[in-house]
Formats: sequence, structure tokens, C-alpha cells
Amino acid sequence: MSDHRRTPALGSLRVFVAAARSQSVTGAAAALHLTHGAVSHQLRQLQDHLGIALFERHGRGLRLTAHGAAYAEELARAFADIDQATDRLLASRVYRRLRVSCMPSFAARWLLPRLGNFIARHPECDVEVQSSARLADIKGGEADVALRFGHGRYPGLHCRLLMKDWYYPVCSPDFHRRHELNSPAQLITLPLLRSPDEHWQPWFSAAGLVIDEPQRGAIFDDSSLMLMAAASGQGVALARHTLAVDDLANGRLLRPFTTIIESPLAYYFLSRPADEEQPAVVSFRDWLFQEAASYSPPAGEATAAPGQGS
Repeated sequence: MSDHRRTPALGSLRVFVAAARSQSVTGAAAALHLTHGAVSHQLRQLQDHLGIALFERHGRGLRLTAHGAAYAEELARAFADIDQATDRLLASRVYRRLRVSCMPSFAARWLLPRLGNFIARHPECDVEVQSSARLADIKGGEADVALRFGHGRYPGLHCRLLMKDWYYPVCSPDFHRRHELNSPAQLITLPLLRSPDEHWQPWFSAAGLVIDEPQRGAIFDDSSLMLMAAASGQGVALARHTLAVDDLANGRLLRPFTTIIESPLAYYFLSRPADEEQPAVVSFRDWLFQEAASYSPPAGEATAAPGQGS
């Protein structure tokens, strides 16, 4: 076993090699961004520690002794080996890019507020969120994984049920106070905010109202925008629980009534079968399902809604 007490400090060896290259204290100080005095002190300590003369004065510079020249040559090779080993280690770090295709509303309202948690856990994975209502061509390589709201029929892709969803009306606290909402029947005279993907009529039926689907009023092609309008007091929106849950928790929105309907559609995680065991896919999938497991259904008595296409 080697006696590490005989090995000089690494810093003094670095100084010695720099001084050997430049044949001067001034040159070593400049190369290492140290003062002239600090370099001289390190060299004196090194020679005292070894008990061997490594340099001799030569005019205003230094000249290596025979022992010093041999020692400097071996140390230079050792430091080169250390630098190369460090470069190989850093090069071995694998940074993975994971392209996630997701609907704009779900990306804005559910995924992005939670995504920082995944990034903090997996700094080796660079996530690229592709927000589009169109299902990316995963088989063709447009994305690595996708999150979709549908019936779960995605031929050629590995499909896992992520979580279900429910619908119910929401409005801002101020809107609720102004209109003193206490009965679903009041909705007949109030502005109802609409989205092509969220139909009011099934909820009306579940609440005991005989009302047709609204044909007038503001309509939004993005459910996230519809909920923003509701939070600003523009009317009552029929919300998906996944999209409204955070706004309900922070008080931006509230539920004026307890009736809920279960959506015929659900959220699915999609990937190529060949990529099931890819490290980035596994890491993201495991994290995503952990987040979904902590997602609770809304309180209330659920009624199944009629099936919708997707």
C-alpha cells in the first residue's frame, strides 16, 4: 500500500508543472492566474516536502535540475491522463430529448404546471412539448410520446389509460355573487361559455333540466381560453375537471352546483411499442402516472354522459 503522506498536494504539483513549462515563476503565475508570491511559495513548499532540488536559478528565470526535469515529464503525463479521463466522463453523460405531443388545453392547464417537477428529477432529459390538437405522427417520428383525450383507439401504438375526466359548470366567485346562483334552472338566463368539445346538453339532463344545446353565446376552440373567460367573470363554463382543478384549488373558479357527469373520453399515454423501454420514455411515463395517481375525482354524484366521437 502506498504512503499517501509522501504525495505532495495536487495544487503544488500543478504549479510545478506550469513552472517547468514556462521556466519562470512569472509564466506559471500568469498561466494559473496566481500571484508571483503564491507560485514561489508553492514551489518552495514542494521542494521542502520532497527534500530534493527541482529548480536552480538561471538568471532571472529557473532551470530544471535533472531530477526536476524527469519529475516534471512524468507529472505532465499524469495530468494529461487525468484531463482525458475527465473529458471522457463528461462526454459519457447522456442528454436525452423527449418530444411530447399534447393537446393545447391539457398542456397549459395540467401538464405544464407540473412539468417542473419532472425536469428537477431528471435533468438529463430535455423535454420538448408540442402543443397541438392534431395527433402527431408518432410512428413516423414526429414525437416520441403523446397524451390524448379520446376513446383509446390508436392502432399501431402502445396505449395506456392515464386517467378519466368529469364535467361540471364553473364560474368566478364574483360572477357567483352577482347572480346569486343557487339553482341550475338559473342557467337558462345566464351567458353560457361554450367549447366544441364540451357539450352542455348532457349536463342539463343530469341536472334535471329539459334544455337543448345552447346555440348562442361565446364559443372557444380551446377549453383553456374558455376557462380564462370564466375566471374573468364573463359567464358560466362547462369545465373538464382536469383543466379546472388547479383554478378551483386557488379560488379563481368555483362550482356553483354539485351535479357532475363522467366523460365518455379519457386521457391516454401513447408511444411506439419499440420505445417502451427507452430510458427517457420510461422516466417520463413513470413520473406522469405518479402525478395522475394523485389526481382525485370531483366531489358529487356522477352520471355517465352519452358517447362522443374523438
